[in-house]
Amino acid sequence: MPNARRFAPAALLVGGSAVLAGVVVTLATPPYAGARVPAAPDLPWPTTVAATERRLPFALLYVDSHCPHCSRAAVLVDSVFIARGMRAVVVTSDSPDTAAAYERHLGLHFAVRSDSASALMHAIGTRSVPSLVLFHADGSRQLVVGFTHEASFRRVLAEFEP
Repeated sequence: MPNARRFAPAALLVGGSAVLAGVVVTLATPPYAGARVPAAPDLPWPTTVAATERRLPFALLYVDSHCPHCSRAAVLVDSVFIARGMRAVVVTSDSPDTAAAYERHLGLHFAVRSDSASALMHAIGTRSVPSLVLFHADGSRQLVVGFTHEASFRRVLAEFEP
């Protein structure tokens, strides 16, 4: 029995990691894994996000100004989407002043909108940042949570068709 107690935490750690990895892969891998994300018109958009910014297709990137992964994701979305002439909305739960300072700091072309009540983040069904939702022209949604590898994130952005 002493050996069972010694190995139980390790088995739990390995099993728990596999479950967590499965959740992340499930959310990020299928092409249209955003079925639980409401349609764009049904989301609680901050008043600063114009209807023209939310016309399909477009990307929604939810970030936090203190998150280095979010900053890298925002710069990537900005550069890829500007180069392709596509729409993107970058939103943060920070105050409007902090959002504007963050936009200037990163030198983004897209405005960073404030969602200080985090209503939009809760509506898309995630509490992780960065969270990217790709709203396809046919109305389908793709949810990508997290930013762990730049090449795979860049591939998801490149595969998004206008």
